[in-house]
Amino acid sequence: MTYTAIVPMKAWDQAKSRLHADPHVRRTLAEAFARDTLAAVLACPEVSDVVVVTQGDLVVDHVRAAGAHVIQEPGDRSLDTLGSAIRHGIAWAGEHRPDVPVAVVPSDLPALTPDALGELLREAATHPFAFVADANGDGTTILTSRSPELMRPGYGPGSAERHRGLGAYELVAPGALRQDVDVLIDLAAAERLSLGPHTRQAYADLTADEASALSR
Repeated sequence: MTYTAIVPMKAWDQAKSRLHADPHVRRTLAEAFARDTLAAVLACPEVSDVVVVTQGDLVVDHVRAAGAHVIQEPGDRSLDTLGSAIRHGIAWAGEHRPDVPVAVVPSDLPALTPDALGELLREAATHPFAFVADANGDGTTILTSRSPELMRPGYGPGSAERHRGLGAYELVAPGALRQDVDVLIDLAAAERLSLGPHTRQAYADLTADEASALSR
């Protein structure tokens, strides 16, 4: 049984406000995270459809070229409303693949691999509704359900406990599926797990630039 994967993806120039003071660095890293995450999801045999929910045109060409569906949210929606993006993806899944399991995968898992995701999704298929707590234990990375109608997303601060309260089973998962990135210390932790190629290059460039600046 294969999944519909919903990947909310904020426009790269609007993403990761806490990651770095330089907006160019933030944009470069956000794009790298998203490209690596999307590539891993698309390469996972347990995923048959990938739906990226975004706003604006910045990410659309890459997403379509990679082979994912794109849902454009209304332009007047707040860029910070993750729940709205996920609901749009669930609605697409309910219309197009109503009897197929669903997985929400955030676009900032730069150490994600197709094999790790596939193993998790096979385990998740044995539970009606399940989630993966993030590396801090407070938030949520991946959320799954056996069908779109069973999906009850509660992302945001404290979402791990919220999903438990909604009846989701907590899946045991390796670090690559738990390590999302909001601040630079998260990126350093992801690097120790092994980054995808785009993030590895972007992080190497950032490290080199900052080392050069310190030596001047």
